[in-house]
Amino acid sequence: MLEFAVAVLIVCAAAIYWYARLFPAGWGRVRTAVGLSTPQSTTGKGCGGCSGCDRSGKGGCH
Repeated sequence: MLEFAVAVLIVCAAAIYWYARLFPAGWGRVRTAVGLSTPQSTTGKGCGGCSGCDRSGKGGCH
């Protein structure tokens, strides 16, 4: 019986892992519905956020 419970836990953990990997938006909604905090997405600063970029509009960052 203990082996069955461990196997069920492993299968459930694998299912949650792959659901979170394949459907990140759905996983975020599930986490919010359960009451867990969702990780904050980091938005890129673009090329204007660093001092080594060419701001002339031609590109060429670093």
